[in-house]
Amino acid sequence: MNDSRPLLIGATAADPANVVVIWNAIRRWFNEHGMAVEYALYSTYDALDRALLDGAVDVAWNAPMAHAQSLLVSGGACRTLAMRDTDQDVASVIVALRSSDIAELDDLRGRTVAVGVPTSTELRLIPGHQLRAQGFDLETDCRHASLEPRAASNGVRWIDDFLIFDAVKDGRADAGIIFEPWLAHLLRKRGLSEDDIAIVWRSEPFCHCAFTARPELPEDTAARFVELLTAMDPADPGVAEMMRLEHLARWLPADDSGWSGLIDAIRGANLEGSTFN
Repeated sequence: MNDSRPLLIGATAADPANVVVIWNAIRRWFNEHGMAVEYALYSTYDALDRALLDGAVDVAWNAPMAHAQSLLVSGGACRTLAMRDTDQDVASVIVALRSSDIAELDDLRGRTVAVGVPTSTELRLIPGHQLRAQGFDLETDCRHASLEPRAASNGVRWIDDFLIFDAVKDGRADAGIIFEPWLAHLLRKRGLSEDDIAIVWRSEPFCHCAFTARPELPEDTAARFVELLTAMDPADPGVAEMMRLEHLARWLPADDSGWSGLIDAIRGANLEGSTFN
């Protein structure tokens, strides 16, 4: 990296209402602590990670699919730098109404399950891969609920946790796959309690979003980036609002191992390099 220019961090404008607040705070923190940083916003992860792989962006703040694909497509030249504490050892769950007759995985055979789009890391891809290893094929051993994807802010059409949860709550699906960190929020928003929901299955833990380094980012630059990032304190008023909006208490150093399961799932679904979104 040319030391005469700032480190360029890339991200997507996935949260249009807050993205500038978030990245201005991050930029200010690094600059005030002696590391010159700028940021660039991209419309999609495909665009962001093309820039990362080409070396136009030094570090990308990536969703799990984009991060894993960057590691795959680069042949390991890209590497994992850091994640939020809330990205570590997360899980997906299959939920059903407690009032239903569904209590275990075998009860889902021949039933209707609400799932995400085929490229959804936590709402289909990882669960499908892990379930197959346990003798349940998510694609053939159950039916999928008919859910209409809706466009996200970047135009990508998506089936989110709310669509899936509502299908279960309304009886259009017998069960559904939910990203577990969202479950308490969904219950509050829909006026249900934990006692109303049965967790039928829980995935093995995996890691979620991550900062990805471009190929050939100097080791000392990467180490300094992680050092300053992980020094952020939510009690510091300069970064407190940013950390609240990003749903974390601490940034944590990370390595590639947390995404090995997703990489296996991507390969198993023949999706290697096909999409970063």
